[in-house]
Amino acid sequence: MNKFANNLIVLGGLTNDPRTVFKFCEPDGTARDLLFKGLLDGSYKKAFLIEEFEYRSMCFALDGCTQSEMRIDDPYALVNEYTRKMMGFLAFQPHPKQILIIGLGGGSLVKYCHRHLPATRIIAVEIDPVVLALRSQFLVPPDDDRLTVIQADGGDHVALMADRGEGSNAILVDAYDHTGIANAVVKRSFVENTRRILGTNGVFVMNLVAESDDAKRHVETVRQVFRDTVVIAMQRGGNLVIFAGQTLLDPQRAKMAVRNAERVEHRLGLFFPTLIQRLNEL
Repeated sequence: MNKFANNLIVLGGLTNDPRTVFKFCEPDGTARDLLFKGLLDGSYKKAFLIEEFEYRSMCFALDGCTQSEMRIDDPYALVNEYTRKMMGFLAFQPHPKQILIIGLGGGSLVKYCHRHLPATRIIAVEIDPVVLALRSQFLVPPDDDRLTVIQADGGDHVALMADRGEGSNAILVDAYDHTGIANAVVKRSFVENTRRILGTNGVFVMNLVAESDDAKRHVETVRQVFRDTVVIAMQRGGNLVIFAGQTLLDPQRAKMAVRNAERVEHRLGLFFPTLIQRLNEL
């Protein structure tokens, strides 16, 4: 699939703005009219790109929902607010040796961590081969001694890590497909395995975009597994960013996390007012 990544099919004229183009990871010879029809009737289920003005976005449908977004003139910036809030894990782990990212998407978190955490080993897990094939379109760095991108089911991978006794300082979960949040990451067994991997000092971070009842159910699962240690760091409509981990139970660590968050805000220009408020409450 990667052989198509730099030779995408480009379609224009699908919107009123002639500068807006759609890009598809499909082989040469694919009928344009079928792609156009598939977009309109929702039968096209693969990830595709939309470029308009200064943004490049990854989408699964023409429903207004963006899976990932990048500024073409600043590809390492965290465009979406929820990605900036997820970086709040640095309050608990300011110098992580390793982080695990479930769901690559356009690689926003991977790129940001790779650039700003030079001493950190990053493992990213993505199941969708088309998403992986579009990696170069979002300027995700190639694998090196600090970055490894694995094609696998996120649930299977964390189960394997847990069985092997492997650990991670932080786990960032942002896994979605054309149906919504990936089933693998909302299973109780998945959350239990992440808890084993994180140990006593690691932090679990999850982006949730779901209908209210579904989101509440997912949050409750995390809360039960992590023994009532859940902090909601962002809530915008149906979007939640939650933090969990045994380290949140320690008042001294919570105080330290507040100071760390303030240092991260100063160093990286990120802001965590809700997270800091919740930690102060703890």
